[in-house]
Amino acid sequence: QAISAQEGQLRHWPASSAPGPRGCLASLWAAPMAKDVSSADFWNSFMQRPEVRAAMRTKLRYESIAEAAQRSKQEKLERKQRRFDIMNELMQCATNVKHIISPMFRYKITQQFLWKMLCEARAEGMLFADKLRQPQVYHRLLAIKAEITAGPYGVAGWQAEEEVEEDLMDKMVVEADCIPGGVNGEAPDRKQMLDKRDIQGVLEFGQQIKREGNEAFQHENWEGALTRYSQGDEMLKNFSAEPHLEQQNNDLKDMHRACLNNKANAALKMDQWQSALKASEDALRIKQDDVKALFRKALALEGLARTEEATEALEEIENIAEDMDQDLRESILTDVRERQAAVKDIERRAAQSFRRMFKAMGDKNVFSGGRFLADGTSPPPALTGAEERKIKSLRAKQEWLEGKAKHEAEQRRKEGKKLLEIRDPEVPTPNRPAIAGYRTERTRTITQSQAQQLLEDLLNAYSDEAFQRKVHADARAAGFETQAFLRRLRKTALVVQEPLLEKWGFDPSDEGLQELMLCLGDHTSRVDSLRKLADKTTQMLYGGELGMLDIDS
Repeated sequence: QAISAQEGQLRHWPASSAPGPRGCLASLWAAPMAKDVSSADFWNSFMQRPEVRAAMRTKLRYESIAEAAQRSKQEKLERKQRRFDIMNELMQCATNVKHIISPMFRYKITQQFLWKMLCEARAEGMLFADKLRQPQVYHRLLAIKAEITAGPYGVAGWQAEEEVEEDLMDKMVVEADCIPGGVNGEAPDRKQMLDKRDIQGVLEFGQQIKREGNEAFQHENWEGALTRYSQGDEMLKNFSAEPHLEQQNNDLKDMHRACLNNKANAALKMDQWQSALKASEDALRIKQDDVKALFRKALALEGLARTEEATEALEEIENIAEDMDQDLRESILTDVRERQAAVKDIERRAAQSFRRMFKAMGDKNVFSGGRFLADGTSPPPALTGAEERKIKSLRAKQEWLEGKAKHEAEQRRKEGKKLLEIRDPEVPTPNRPAIAGYRTERTRTITQSQAQQLLEDLLNAYSDEAFQRKVHADARAAGFETQAFLRRLRKTALVVQEPLLEKWGFDPSDEGLQELMLCLGDHTSRVDSLRKLADKTTQMLYGGELGMLDIDS
């Protein structure tokens, strides 16, 4: 009865205010049912009602959401695949096109246009790179870039602002920038890709550099030739043509390989074995069976005394020469046999030198008595390796200075000039840096603020009580005689001066001290405050107010 009563109400409701099918079902279920709901007749009659049929025809909410999610997922996958297809095609384009597209690739308006152009290129049977070079397409890309730059004020409006939802294509941006070697060195073989017109300019410039290097080499200007070949190598290794330009790519590789071979040859003329070896190996990476590169690699290894590797390179040349013409093979094998004989001679002379060395060591009982102590341990060396190297360096420097002084004296004698008198050693100070008959080459300069800081550091070092006690002891030991005191003071002061010399980048020696004082003198001669600070520093160097400064006066 309740259902029949509600049925009558539904019939009398106006069409505009009648509830929808779901509202009808809800109200029908909410009403108390007097009929037997378990009978089939009830449900048959119930399903025949118009409102129930309308409700069943309407899709359920959860079904529509699932279908929308599935559709959105499918569209996202399609857009992602399109982006990857576009990116792969862009990798075959020239660098100037990539530089235009890479900053705006993440915007949907860009990807939609690029996908349209890709579809047209495939339909027309042409390369995507050639399609993008068409004037109308290229200008449309520039217009899209302007729209994106304008943002909401541009014609594209919100389309230019809408970005790709998830994938910003960082890989594509890095590839599009095409920085040689990659941003952080992650792609050492990456090169800038050029179109046919630009790559022709690179080939012409490379040919010019090669020609100039050959002219310098013919005039035995090895350094100039090496410079030009190195310039050609640095330029050619950073460029490549688009993949479909096979002839241009082959020409570029051949020219680069020729520059590397010539670079190795020029480096061999200057005995730069490492440079020659690197250039030869780079040429072999381009062409593994390059006989010239292998031969020059063998010469470089021979110069580095790596005889085993040089022999292996020569044997590899022999194997390659077996497939060549008779005349060329004989010429190559003649050069190879000559170098093999030279390598064997080096090994023979090295073996003789080792035999003489070991015989001398045996005569001095290096391997027998005296090698071990009674407790089985080795005796400590008289000098460490660093000490021996330092002594050797000092001896070489002393010999050079003596030879230089002898040469200068001889020159002055020939010119009729008076020979320089060697005065007793003096201690250089900031206000009196020069020593008579002593010349120092300047390797660096300091600023005024650095000069002030350096004078303060010297003042603090000289004011130390331990240093002052040593200075006073030197004065007493010299009997307060000036020249004898200065000879002692020079050694005493160098102990505290060496750490400061190393700190400020000067050589911890008498020459470094002289250079330091010359740098300070540049500023103390012009600035009164620094001159006064230098006078105070000198006073503390000589022992303070009661020290040896101006004791003669």
